[in-house]
Amino acid sequence: MRVATFNIHHGTVGKQGPVDPDRLGEVCAGFGADVIALEEVDLGTYRGHRADLAAAAARACGMVHVFGPSRRFPGGWYGNALLVRGDLESWSVTGLPKVPSWRLWQERRTVLQAAVRVDGQPWSIAATHLAVPQGVNGPQLDRVLDLVADRPRPLVVLGDLNRFPSTVEPAARAAGLAYVPHGPTNPVPHRRLVIDHVLVSPDVRVGAVEVRSTPMSDHAALLVDLEVSGLPVEERRPERS
Repeated sequence: MRVATFNIHHGTVGKQGPVDPDRLGEVCAGFGADVIALEEVDLGTYRGHRADLAAAAARACGMVHVFGPSRRFPGGWYGNALLVRGDLESWSVTGLPKVPSWRLWQERRTVLQAAVRVDGQPWSIAATHLAVPQGVNGPQLDRVLDLVADRPRPLVVLGDLNRFPSTVEPAARAAGLAYVPHGPTNPVPHRRLVIDHVLVSPDVRVGAVEVRSTPMSDHAALLVDLEVSGLPVEERRPERS
């Protein structure tokens, strides 16, 4: 199974270009992925010309999808989405902590959890987009890892965590998950920050890993090939350029 996580910057061409749902769909279809997590997704917003970006991408990929709203945005909603080449059996959206809790104006962040089935194999998937300040996204990551602790395995956690490997990897390890090493994902075209991530349960073997720049967004997409092994994740192939 190939998974992808991609912060789509509300569907813009590059960072400053127009919103283009059709081109977004073409890009996502080119991933050849079975599960795609999209972050910074607009649904019905004025800035997105009332488009349903997740639906447009899913239609181009021939996948089913679910949108997980994080907050209202003028004209519609803003949040995360999951696209699945298979069955989307159940899903839920959970709000993540605001730090400190009295900062009611702080942007709401959420995690979208789903039970999916790809080629007959069940998977637990969690997709999220954490806040930028480290003092906020640290507790948010801890909450995500707490929420997935009891999810059925195999499990994949993916998204824009806005944290570097030096903090994500030990947090994943402490939660009994494996961190997938990869190259910088942001900003495109001069990538230098490793902030989009994939974590997997120990019964998942990691194959090829690719960071792919596209015409869309200011983030590159992170693509990872996975298979259920029943063994701890130990072997990884070199990253493709």
